[in-house]
Amino acid sequence: MHGSTTLGKRLRTLRLERGYSQQELANRAGLSVDLLSLLERDVRESMSWASMVKLARALDVDPGVIAGKKPALERVPGAAVLTVRDAVLNPSLLGIHPDHDREPAAASDLWPLLERAYGAYFGGEFGVLAADLPNLINEARLLHATDPQAGAPTLAHAWQLAACLLVHTGRDDAAAIAAERAINTAKDGDDRYRLATLYGTYSWVMLHQGRLHEAEQLAVTAAEEIEPSMSKSPPQQITAWGGLILNAAVASGGRADGDRAEEYLRIASAGAVRVGADRHDYWVSFGPSHVAVQTTHIMTALNKPDRALKAAAQVNRNVLFKVQYGRHLLNESRALLDRRRTEQAIEVAAHAHDISPEWFRHQGFAQTLTADIAERKARLSGPLRTLVQAFQD
Repeated sequence: MHGSTTLGKRLRTLRLERGYSQQELANRAGLSVDLLSLLERDVRESMSWASMVKLARALDVDPGVIAGKKPALERVPGAAVLTVRDAVLNPSLLGIHPDHDREPAAASDLWPLLERAYGAYFGGEFGVLAADLPNLINEARLLHATDPQAGAPTLAHAWQLAACLLVHTGRDDAAAIAAERAINTAKDGDDRYRLATLYGTYSWVMLHQGRLHEAEQLAVTAAEEIEPSMSKSPPQQITAWGGLILNAAVASGGRADGDRAEEYLRIASAGAVRVGADRHDYWVSFGPSHVAVQTTHIMTALNKPDRALKAAAQVNRNVLFKVQYGRHLLNESRALLDRRRTEQAIEVAAHAHDISPEWFRHQGFAQTLTADIAERKARLSGPLRTLVQAFQD
């Protein structure tokens, strides 16, 4: 189902394919038939994440199918989401690597390629990442096949990047497989904190699948395995642990369990005080600003815009990666819109778009936000028109 159709058309098609009346689907999802009618007629062009998850479960699809995630990438030579998916689902994974008879690259030679790939991901350059990633996976697989311990870190992170890219392009099932491969590969290494962060990636994938309770439980279980002693533990341990606690907080917020989410945030805040400045370990970020980022996110999801904006004021933009800041701006824009500060919401959303137009158009939250802003305006201004056009083919 192509992302260029409206949310209402996608929803109606899915409902009719399953033979449900509007009332039957509303009952299955635990939502009002009036809401479903408004959505299908495109009178209302967005809904909350919680409602989308309920509808997705009732229709037996991933939430991304309803959201209309786009698989298309920027036109970079060799870039294709299907090529990344095929690298993940390669049948040769069942046996010996097809190139096992040639000399593998050294881990020290592959690591700069991995760093470049993460730079592309956090820079919102998904086309560049898709072009580079299949070769990186193949080279890392060859090294891992000949020396599992030496090859484990590079290959585990290559699988992790594949999972992240596949989520953004609407292939959540393949992303879950890639995340599982990352975990299993990391077990061949000797760094338990790296392994813990990969459980965090799996939790994040489940979050996008609408499996919120499972996402929370996995993050909490993994965090308990590496729970630090705040006075003695190395900072990278606290980063890995703190990232997992924030994953659990986001999942709880998505389930509208505000009390539990706030408890996780209090725990994470204590850890952030311990590390002091924000850190990036194993490509996981944690510290005071990142707790504030996720607090903004959660309070926006809980429809508490004043608290979201208060948390947003505590964020230091300079310690965030490019797309981390872009996603934070989307939450800030949403909170501003909820406070009926529409012009400011447009300005902040436009800033998020300018950070990476390619990344922006792959964000279901951005599409929903843009639709809600457009509903408030009788005429599309230049910046708002640009936002709307980002989701048109």
